[in-house]
Amino acid sequence: MTGIIDLTPTQSLSIYGWRKPLRILNWTVVVDRDDLTFRKLFGLGLTERQLFHLQTNKERWIRDKGLCLQDITLVPSWKIHVTRDMHATLPQIAMMNLSGEFLQQTGVTFQDLVDAGLTLNLMLILRLSLMSWVQLGLHRAFLKDLTDVQSIALFQMPKNMVMQCVHEGGGTQSAAGVYEDG
Repeated sequence: MTGIIDLTPTQSLSIYGWRKPLRILNWTVVVDRDDLTFRKLFGLGLTERQLFHLQTNKERWIRDKGLCLQDITLVPSWKIHVTRDMHATLPQIAMMNLSGEFLQQTGVTFQDLVDAGLTLNLMLILRLSLMSWVQLGLHRAFLKDLTDVQSIALFQMPKNMVMQCVHEGGGTQSAAGVYEDG
């Protein structure tokens, strides 16, 4: 049944105390209690899957139960988007040290990062490989003002070699992995 999970005796004791030893937890109980935050429930050993079963709406976890930017790597299958769902800035994203693979798996595109203020110089703070940038959707038009000094700092190779690895234009990558001009 959606919204109800089983608890271990220790989890039950931590949530309900000695007087009301219930062995189940539902979203209504979580919402009604201010102390039952995402971080506390995860810390009690509830799994990503159990938490998702309690509430499948990630926005409710963010808005009502304190799921924050630092928590998104704990629940990768929820596909929490760093800019759309968490409204993170580029410095906040950089401090998370997220991999290109994680960004891609959670639906982040190169354009999302550009929309959040990404510039050539700010690419340095994200510390992603050229392959990761390309997989996110880096395109030649964005690199038009790239200097060899920047290229070596970012990708450890000269601009002409980088340009051979990057696709044309400002298209977007389709689900099939094919770039479409847009």
